[in-house]
Amino acid sequence: MGALRIIGGDWRGRRLEAPPGLDTRPLTDRIKQSLFDWLGQRMDGWRVVDACAGSGAFGIECASRGAAEAHLCEPGRHAQPTIRANLRLLSDPPQVRLHPRGFEQVLPGLRDLDLVFCDPPFPWFREEPAMLARLLELSAAAVSADGIVLIRGERGEDLPAHALEERERRTYGRSWVAMLGRPRSTASTTPA
Repeated sequence: MGALRIIGGDWRGRRLEAPPGLDTRPLTDRIKQSLFDWLGQRMDGWRVVDACAGSGAFGIECASRGAAEAHLCEPGRHAQPTIRANLRLLSDPPQVRLHPRGFEQVLPGLRDLDLVFCDPPFPWFREEPAMLARLLELSAAAVSADGIVLIRGERGEDLPAHALEERERRTYGRSWVAMLGRPRSTASTTPA
């Protein structure tokens, strides 16, 4: 197992483990730093979901930076022991919760989230577009009106049709990350 690092916040510099094998692709420190430059360095009070958690490092990073809740969705039996070990290394922080189920079971029970981070397996873009569309649909329903959905994909692949508005996209080597949100209404809601 390779070592990962928490790069900011209260647990900065602490090492985490990555699940064995090639089924997960932990974010590099460079991508993580860029994402938090984009989102802001502190996440005080945020409610966050790491929808395809793998090692749990992204959700744990959010908690290190002040997130009030970090929900880690990970159905993979190969990854769950690693997440549990990483949480034990941090004395089982109460704001971080492992859900040993897929996002399909977890996201419908959550509302008014500030951030849903989606780093699905890259093969989903070609082989499981319906699963990817479901991930976007449930994420859109779970975020608050001002909430953000970040999704990572592989260069050359794109997202299926979805109801969210793409606000920005950044490229990192062979991958990209898109920032999505609920469409901003242009119609006035004030009665005439």
